[in-house]
Amino acid sequence: MSCYTRHLVEFLPAEPSAADKRALDKAVREVLGMRDADCSEIWEQVKARRSETYFTSKVTEATGGPTGRQGAN
Repeated sequence: MSCYTRHLVEFLPAEPSAADKRALDKAVREVLGMRDADCSEIWEQVKARRSETYFTSKVTEATGGPTGRQGAN
């Protein structure tokens, strides 16, 4: 499991399962093209791109649509 997924509540259901978090981790890694990177490397890229429409739309698309809590962290 990745350490950063808990910070990405906008992409997760209100009560995410471990499977939801794994799917989000996989989607983020694919969107960033960083399949084998460690958690801290992924998190740095996510923080840098989190406000980019392209990044958020690709992650949302890869996770199957918007399921998360709006306005959270």
